[in-house]
Amino acid sequence: MTHLFENPWLLLTLAAVAIVPAAITRQVKPEWGYCPLLIPLLIAAVGFGLDFAVQTDTEQIHALVRHCRNAVIKEDISRLGEAFCEDYDDGYHRNKAELLASAERAIKGASVKKVRFQRIELNRQERRAKMDMDTVVHLNADSRYAGFGSVVFVSLRLEFAKRPSGPWCIRRAGVISINNQPIKWGAVR
Repeated sequence: MTHLFENPWLLLTLAAVAIVPAAITRQVKPEWGYCPLLIPLLIAAVGFGLDFAVQTDTEQIHALVRHCRNAVIKEDISRLGEAFCEDYDDGYHRNKAELLASAERAIKGASVKKVRFQRIELNRQERRAKMDMDTVVHLNADSRYAGFGSVVFVSLRLEFAKRPSGPWCIRRAGVISINNQPIKWGAVR
């Protein structure tokens, strides 16, 4: 089921339907002028306003993933660390500090030009979420990974938890494959 705050389409559809009675009212009561047509306009404005003003859980998770993408491109480990839960544990890294040390080794000198999302599949329940994603990582010519090519395909699985204070964080992260070759965290260097 679509959530009222996810996108403005529900209220835009309602505004489109409201144009008919507003136009009929305008013809029956010409002395009202264009005032009846303001109602559909107001409904459409409320739709866009709610979409802009309220950030849903799904939108927060997508914003967190974009935050991580930008941190990787800028090779900013401290900014990347903001996205992970304090009780992070993925089976290979026992805590957040170990993960960030591995991430620093992996992205220092990587010289990532851009990261494009090919597929994102998000499953969310209450305070937990799981995301499978396929990305295309474009590397600069001076990247230490440039010997593998200028484009790398990376598949990831992320698990999120909602912090008690409100925002979401990444609880577990796993690399599924690189260039369509199955891989585990221990092989990522």
